[in-house]
Amino acid sequence: MLVSLMVYVLAVSFLLGLAAWAFERAMRVFAFPTRWIWAGAMAGSVGYTLAAILRPATSSPPLGTVVATPLDALLVPVVRSITRLADASPAGIDLELLLGASWAVLTLAVAAVLLRAHLRLRSDRSTWTPAELDGRDVLVSEDLGPGVVGWIRSVIVMPRWAFGMPPEERELMLQHEGEHCHAGDTRVAGLSLLLLMLLPWNLPLWWQVHRLRLAIEIDCDHRVLHRSADVKRYAMLLVEIGARGTASRLSALAFARPIPSIERRILAMTDTRDDPRYIRMIGLTLLSALLVVASCQVEQLSINSEVEQVAPVGAEGPLPIIDVEPEAVQEDPNATEPEPNSADEARAAIERLRATTRREPPPVRPAPVSIAVGDGGEDPRFTPMTVRPEITNRSEVQQALMREYPPILRDAGIGGQVVVWLFISDEGTVLDSRIAVSSGQATLDAAALRVAAVFRFTPAMNRDRVVQVWIQLPITFAVQGR
Repeated sequence: MLVSLMVYVLAVSFLLGLAAWAFERAMRVFAFPTRWIWAGAMAGSVGYTLAAILRPATSSPPLGTVVATPLDALLVPVVRSITRLADASPAGIDLELLLGASWAVLTLAVAAVLLRAHLRLRSDRSTWTPAELDGRDVLVSEDLGPGVVGWIRSVIVMPRWAFGMPPEERELMLQHEGEHCHAGDTRVAGLSLLLLMLLPWNLPLWWQVHRLRLAIEIDCDHRVLHRSADVKRYAMLLVEIGARGTASRLSALAFARPIPSIERRILAMTDTRDDPRYIRMIGLTLLSALLVVASCQVEQLSINSEVEQVAPVGAEGPLPIIDVEPEAVQEDPNATEPEPNSADEARAAIERLRATTRREPPPVRPAPVSIAVGDGGEDPRFTPMTVRPEITNRSEVQQALMREYPPILRDAGIGGQVVVWLFISDEGTVLDSRIAVSSGQATLDAAALRVAAVFRFTPAMNRDRVVQVWIQLPITFAVQGR
């Protein structure tokens, strides 16, 4: 189910993002290149998504059993709530279709934005002029830069005003952009945008992309400062270029853009504490490992509120989830209380109830219960007919079964079968419904009567005349997988 897939992917991506965040802070002690941490988190998020799509979802754990992990205990109610929301949606609205269409629309929208940015960059690039700056080949623009463009072959772009900067500051800018070219950072950033285009609804993935681009710049700052060691001049250069408000492009890496990241970059390069706080580093590393393990333990849940039909005694082969073939009532018209047709039928009803419940029902059958959904008028009685009524709204009945199944009994794994009498009008609607054979659970009996009001049938016929008839119909509540 697409709902469970999306919730599963969101949970895994969030856990991997938290793990990357903790491990990044731990590795700051050693100036470890942290862009690969976030690249790994993104690869894991997309990899889990592909695995979840290619492999079938695991069956839902039987309701009433202990869920595998604490995170699953959170995911099960979330997915079930969304599923129930889908069940309550107006007729004709398919949640799966709606989510799939939304996914496609978002992917196309992100693709359109990326394509527009690429075309705009190519248009701008045609106006740039090649030049040589301090022994390096660069492209000179009017407002873009300093930065790097080109996913396949990276090129340094310098604004025209950079030629008037002091030589020391120009050298720092060229070193920074040169490091981007040597490390292939534009390809990493471009690939992250393509992954984001495939999963545009994955909000944790958007956060991972943002952190990846920031980590790329911080790693590049560390490599430059490892050569020059002039932290103060470099930090002031970042602030000055950020204050100039130079233009930037989505598909390019800019020296001092976006502005909110400048403060984090300066804090990262000026953290010169003598105490590296190894205990904190070990704690964050362990936390990151635990989060990765937790992401591996999350199960893709196939949450279904559907109930399945238990095969009656003597039946062969699998039955559909709803098996509610109507039967004509063969009762005495003067009967005041509906009874099973025979002792064998009563014993069979008890055996079916025992097969679907975890504890045997009491042998005492409750008094008949009725619900006034119309003017049934008389007690159940035999009506001659040559054409039996057929159910016309099985999907609606299935939704009613899922909706009316008492949550307490469902979560405890308790089910049962209720045989009901239905008085069908000549238009196929239910005018009256009564309990014929109880399940032994009063709440299940009441739920069956509520479901009975949902049924719609084709009219019954006696030769060439439409007639109103009483029929007998079994309704089964059972937990899937039991």
